[in-house]
Amino acid sequence: MPLPKTINNYEGFLKEFGLEKNGDMPYMELFFKKKFMVTENKKIIYPKVYDIEEKIEVLEKQIANLKEQIRFWEKEKTTAEKYYKNVNATKYFKKKFWKHKLKQIVNPEYKEDVLNAKLTDEVLMDPAYETLLDTFLVDYDYRKKLSDTVNKSIIYKENRIGDYNKKRQILKTENAKKKIEQLNEKLNQTNLEILAYQTVIKYIKLVNK
Repeated sequence: MPLPKTINNYEGFLKEFGLEKNGDMPYMELFFKKKFMVTENKKIIYPKVYDIEEKIEVLEKQIANLKEQIRFWEKEKTTAEKYYKNVNATKYFKKKFWKHKLKQIVNPEYKEDVLNAKLTDEVLMDPAYETLLDTFLVDYDYRKKLSDTVNKSIIYKENRIGDYNKKRQILKTENAKKKIEQLNEKLNQTNLEILAYQTVIKYIKLVNK
């Protein structure tokens, strides 16, 4: 009685069952990179179809999870990319924006402080600098001190107020892109694993009929 035989590569699999190479080669080679088969009397006795089907179910759950993560990071990327577009689009609906604009019109000194501090509407309406705007609007001493700091500090000669959050949004965008790329790569690999397992099931049914 022939002893069970272990097959751990595609060439051995073809030879065992007298098969020719075909389009299934990439999937079968992927399977044999980490798995093996056991045959007996020209039948595949390992793995079992139900075991492979269980593995496919696990992988399908992983795919659902990966897709959910991709959706999350795509949303994060979109939010970061459109951050300042949304700031500019929503500023007209904020009372503080019109209070700031009116004060620029009626108070020349306030307008000068805005220019000296190099504060744009984009920065002042940025939620990250809400406290700055609140204080700038009402505190005379704060405005003078901020204007003086911006014009004399070495730090502000190269970086304006607001640059930090702009860089932060760029980093968030790049990080999200990287995450999406990694997750898509993992998703593609998992899909290939499923195809490999489905191909193995096909051959088990073929040779064991």
